[in-house]
Amino acid sequence: MSPENNIRTLDPLTEERWDALVASHPGSSFFHSSHWARVLQTTYGHVPHYLAEMDGEKPRVMLPILEVNSSWKGRRGVTLPFSDECGLLCFGDATGYAIIQRAREIGEGRGWKYFELRGDVPSKAPAVQGASFVGHEIDLTVGADNLFGGFESSVRRAIRKAEKAGVTVRVLDTLDATKTFFSLHCKTRRKHGVPPQPFSFFANIWKHVLEKGSGFIVMAEHQERAIAAAVFVHHGQTGLYKFGASEEASLHLRANDMIMWEAIRWYATRCYTSFSMGRTTPNNDGLRRFKRGFGTREKIINYFRYDLSGKTFVSGRGGETAGLSKLFKLTPMPVLRMIGRTMYPHLD
Repeated sequence: MSPENNIRTLDPLTEERWDALVASHPGSSFFHSSHWARVLQTTYGHVPHYLAEMDGEKPRVMLPILEVNSSWKGRRGVTLPFSDECGLLCFGDATGYAIIQRAREIGEGRGWKYFELRGDVPSKAPAVQGASFVGHEIDLTVGADNLFGGFESSVRRAIRKAEKAGVTVRVLDTLDATKTFFSLHCKTRRKHGVPPQPFSFFANIWKHVLEKGSGFIVMAEHQERAIAAAVFVHHGQTGLYKFGASEEASLHLRANDMIMWEAIRWYATRCYTSFSMGRTTPNNDGLRRFKRGFGTREKIINYFRYDLSGKTFVSGRGGETAGLSKLFKLTPMPVLRMIGRTMYPHLD
């Protein structure tokens, strides 16, 4: 039987075997899991098209796709929205070419404008690169003490400064902690000139991820007041930093460094083998320096976009809201939150 005839569409929200199949691949990530699919589907209504090329009951290739249907940007397939990296999972000598072809066929039938793969494409399908990011990863197997010693001196000083200033951190997984994080998130997003994700998004992260034991929030407090927080998730033996937020007036206390160290230490002392600090745009020198300070190694993450009408890979990604940054910084918070609720179902 040809690979094309043995590709199945699975629903990660109803079929428990999706997570079991994903877990059998050493390169799978949190973004491949049903937890993340459930967050995105319940928040934004995206339609899942999760593909598995099977050899009997064993997987050869797996690829999760969510269909984003937008009156603004059109219908398209993405692996996956709001995900740093979520590429093909190939077992053995499988190439993934057949499953990419099936994704194109689904897109043609569903009327997608394009299909975006957030990870490398098979070698049989040469492609134009759509976008490129820098990933940052830490090897946790050296142990917590050696990890701290491997930080740049400026990071070690920042952590000690936070401790001396009386900053404390807690690892939490409650809805109240999620609400506190969201309040800081809104302020941070406005500072950067970007609307916040809706609260329902973070409420679903709490319900489908944190409450299920697949993540937590590290909260930094000073004088009994939350000044910074970050959301971390995990899958297999890998921890991942996903969202961070902080109070601008308290940045000098260096709570963000302390939060990151607390999360790294949490994973390192629980036998996790790696920690990801997520993707960064190549020209964001400040954020790259911050992440490199924790002893990370950099890797390139490539995105590829296949235009269904032109039947070819194309370069570039959208930046529809970039020109509105200055306006968003001046927008009252209730209005900015309303814009976020309206805008994010159309984005990916």
